[in-house]
Parts: sequence; C-alpha cells; structure tokens
Amino acid sequence: MASRYDIQIVNNDLFFNAQGDFVIAVSDEQHIEDTINAFPGWWKEDPEDGVGIASYLGGPLNTQLLAKNIILQLTADGYTVTSPTVTLDTSGNLIVNPNATI
Repeated sequence: MASRYDIQIVNNDLFFNAQGDFVIAVSDEQHIEDTINAFPGWWKEDPEDGVGIASYLGGPLNTQLLAKNIILQLTADGYTVTSPTVTLDTSGNLIVNPNATI
C-alpha cells in the first residue's frame, strides 16, 4: 500500500505555505493519530472507525484491551500493526506506540 497524502495539519490546524496555499504532505502519521483519538461515530463515512482513547482515561486501564482495539481499527484502515505498546509513565500520562506501518 502506498503512502496516503492529504492537506497538512500542524498543531491541529491547517498548514499554509508562504503563498497562502494548502500544503499536501504524507498523512499516515496524522491518520493513525486521528483514528486513535476519534470515537466510533465521529466519521459519517465510516461510523465504526475510531479507538476513542479518551474513554480509557480516568479509570482502571486495561492495556491489553486498548492494544487490541488499536490493532483492529488500524488493520481495518489497511495498516500493518505489530505489537502496539500501551504504558503509563511515572506522571500518569498514557504512552501509546501503535507500531503501525503501511
């Protein structure tokens, strides 16, 4: 599968070049991040797409369930996912490495 391209997003905002035009860039990283953050139902063209990672915060964390959900969602989008890692750092921040490739 080839890399996906889309309008570049920087800090959750559109990115424009010096001439004021949209910049088209490889968007796989952004797509993976969007899929992990999105809740099912956010995308009308694919209502089952999304991990909804925020729903895993603020309660007991089942890292195996979260990793399984990441694998299912990203595999459905055409990515190859090998052993995603989900951990909490000493400050309680959730660290997710999806280990996803095209």
